[in-house]
Amino acid sequence: MKIVGVGVGLGMLTSEASKVIQHAEIIYGSPRAIELALEYITCEAKNIDDYSKIHELPSNAVVLSTGDPNLSGLGKYADPDDEIIPGISSLQVACARLKVDIADIVVVTAHGRDTTSAAVKFRQAIGSGSTVFLLPSPEMGVDMVASTLESIGLDVPIAVLEQLGYPDEHVEVGTVERPPKVQSQLYCILVGPGIEGIH
Repeated sequence: MKIVGVGVGLGMLTSEASKVIQHAEIIYGSPRAIELALEYITCEAKNIDDYSKIHELPSNAVVLSTGDPNLSGLGKYADPDDEIIPGISSLQVACARLKVDIADIVVVTAHGRDTTSAAVKFRQAIGSGSTVFLLPSPEMGVDMVASTLESIGLDVPIAVLEQLGYPDEHVEVGTVERPPKVQSQLYCILVGPGIEGIH
């Protein structure tokens, strides 16, 4: 099986990923992942809802993962014999938009994960002076970020990056007192001293 990252938005498929998709015999993915890869799909593409069961799919399956499979994606379900094809992630695009060096970032994901441990990791990282990239969850978004910063007395920029790679892409930078507004469900957050001067 091959798990292929289709990128975070339109036009963000790598050449390697597009070739694997073009030569696939059967494809599985979410509706959004299939849409992002549609121009390269030449075989049957099936929606999949329960990704924890992808190991039950045929060995010749190509499974599409939005963004990069190893950034809170489907790479966590890969078996040792599976091949992972990377994609352009929301982390890469967010850092490019805000001109932040990825090497300076601590990644925290609450997306599909235990929110409590994600909140602890966020608090430790931001408290140590790091810039944090956060993949949010309904329980752990901008409000939680702002309240955590306020509770530890830290005033650093908070950036919300929505719909990355789509025509309605939107980036807004705010503060603890005036956090950026979230207008869609497809967003990520960058917060910390590494984005000073952007706003």
